[in-house]
Amino acid sequence: MSLFRHLVCTVAAGVFAWTAPLHAATQIIPLGAAHAWEGAEFRIAGAPVAENNFDPDQIRLDAIFTGPSGETRSVAAFWYQDYTRKLQNEAEVLTPQGTPEWRLRYTPTEAGEHRVTLHVETAGAASQLAEFRFNVVPAATNSPHGWVRIAADQRTFATTDGRSVRLVGENVCWPGARGLTNYEDWFDAMQRSGQNFARLWMAPWWAGLEHNKGTLNHYPLDAAWQLDQIFALAETRGLYLLLCFDHHGMYMANDPAWGGSNNFWILANPYAHENGGPCVSPNAFFTDPQARALYQKRLRYLIARYGGSPRLLAWQFFNEIDNAYIPRSDLVHADVVAWHRDMARWLRAHDPYQHLITTSLTGGSDRPEMWQLPEMEFSMYHSYWDPAPARKAAVLAEDFHHRYGKPVMIGEFGVSGANWARPMDPHLRGFRQGLWGGALGGSVGTAMTWWWEDVHADRVYSLYAALHQILAHAGWDQGRWRPLAIATAGVPPFALGEPTPDRATFNAPLALNTFRRTLLSGEAAIADPLAAERSSEFLSTFLRGQRQPAEQRPLRVLAWFGENARLVLRVDSVASEAELVVSIDGEEKLREKLGDPSPLPPGQSRKIDREFTLPVPAGRHQVEIANAGSDWLNLESARLEGVRPSGFSGGWKHGIEAVGLRQDATAVVYLNSPWVTFPAGQHRYQAPLLQGETLTLHDWPAGRFRAEWFSPETAASKGVTEATTADGRLAVPIPDFDDDLAVVITPLR
Repeated sequence: MSLFRHLVCTVAAGVFAWTAPLHAATQIIPLGAAHAWEGAEFRIAGAPVAENNFDPDQIRLDAIFTGPSGETRSVAAFWYQDYTRKLQNEAEVLTPQGTPEWRLRYTPTEAGEHRVTLHVETAGAASQLAEFRFNVVPAATNSPHGWVRIAADQRTFATTDGRSVRLVGENVCWPGARGLTNYEDWFDAMQRSGQNFARLWMAPWWAGLEHNKGTLNHYPLDAAWQLDQIFALAETRGLYLLLCFDHHGMYMANDPAWGGSNNFWILANPYAHENGGPCVSPNAFFTDPQARALYQKRLRYLIARYGGSPRLLAWQFFNEIDNAYIPRSDLVHADVVAWHRDMARWLRAHDPYQHLITTSLTGGSDRPEMWQLPEMEFSMYHSYWDPAPARKAAVLAEDFHHRYGKPVMIGEFGVSGANWARPMDPHLRGFRQGLWGGALGGSVGTAMTWWWEDVHADRVYSLYAALHQILAHAGWDQGRWRPLAIATAGVPPFALGEPTPDRATFNAPLALNTFRRTLLSGEAAIADPLAAERSSEFLSTFLRGQRQPAEQRPLRVLAWFGENARLVLRVDSVASEAELVVSIDGEEKLREKLGDPSPLPPGQSRKIDREFTLPVPAGRHQVEIANAGSDWLNLESARLEGVRPSGFSGGWKHGIEAVGLRQDATAVVYLNSPWVTFPAGQHRYQAPLLQGETLTLHDWPAGRFRAEWFSPETAASKGVTEATTADGRLAVPIPDFDDDLAVVITPLR
């Protein structure tokens, strides 16, 4: 029985046993038989009401449940309205059914007789209203049991009954006009493809409780009912839910991003003074005592209505709250961090089921003060525009775990943050690399795509099904896995060997990283065309000015040049005043002021759209592109013409990218060709065939091992190879391939 499935049924004799109510007018009425680890729901008839039944200062109904073991749990009642739904002209229409009433939800964790006593407090006076006894049927042996907690390894999740919880899923934050019908379609497809996780938002346009004018401590019951149905769907489809309470736009007033459409502070936020709330500014929400008290009332309602679901993975306070920091809004980091600490403590103290708690920050940001809070039980990273997505996921997961000692979820992912960007990733190589990199890089599961509607429209579920099939074969969802030590080529040196004789020169359009929040090394040696394609791993379009000295970083490019070589730059835009400076081997060749010092509104820039061409003498040279101005400069493109092919210093070569996990003497690894390490090779129909390659694992136990190879795209078998450990190294032959592979390595018995 689903937690929130309202059943009209005849209760079998002996399942429920009535006792005489302590208050003759109050009755606790069951809405179906109770099973362990499934939600029991009750109507409360005849209970007192108040002017505002959402305000526990006016009326507070709490129930104490006592199980057969003597364990007790206090659960709040909540105000409820039932609805029916239908599609009318492909839009969801809700119709109220009956009248509003008090409801009570409880998830028993043991079979046998339970007792519930209902207490009420009004006008400061408390009394006991009713007592009720009911029997709980044992849970089905194959049904999932347990609340999700942090696993013993502090890297992943596990249930209280000891099962590992590894997540495969996506953001599914709000629907289109079809409402819950969209969720039925999406969740069905997700279940069929082996997914077990979805992230939801509460927002002004969907499932919001305090997200529009007039809703401060007066929650819209239609939105709450819709969220009930999503939880019910998730339970029947085997999906864990991460429920995000607010997005950053609720705390923005004058931000020009997204055309100003995200400025919900005055437009919708009921906490704003302009809308009758107590807060004179967005930051006051985090500091004002009255605002904090009101928010805790919302938390009480959320816990009462949704907290009983074992499918609730975690509560998430915000989406990318630092988007609303100064200067885009007025939020102060220290105030926001202190609020998270205090509100998480309140939530932990009042949640009878002790669900996990987290929040989220913008992609590319790392704010240690937030993730160092013990109250934030796992960290979150949003990955957009990241080159080499599989490696990025693994490096990030290990870094976060080392610094914060807690699991990390790659909670949003996209090869672009602007849109699904299928033209940028037509073969979905970047998507696959992010998906597998999250699953095998040491985070809690796959990287969770942001583009759920596009995944559905393009029927990308087959990639999830392939991943699920391979990982299930490996036993990835069982036991304790840890990052695997794999021999890889690593990062190319910023040094070149000698030019290759008798080879024609080539033009090298440099791949520049467009995500301005990511700080890259700024150095790339261009030995061959592949090095130019891979340069977005090191070079950014965005050159910061002197206002950000700690992040000011020029681009340095090293190459062998032939006769009549050139550097061709195009500057797209600047913020206020910038100064382009180009040097060759330390000698300045160009200095050009761009823009002017007059101030611009926040978030706006000056279009430059100018091309600069400089000759480069023959020989090995280091070209430096810098910004000596006060504010940032954004390059549209940079191209080296007339580059001589060469080798890297020390004979270094681009190698296979690989990430993986191990459990004892079993390993599962994802690898991809250096020719298609995204965004390199993004448009290639077929990359060069790699032959005779090996995958080398370090610190490997003695013995002989079997490697089963699969296509990550289809889960089709790609052959079997064998290898024997020598001196703690297992060198596994790789079948010929040109794109990516997954492998499961097990001992030969």
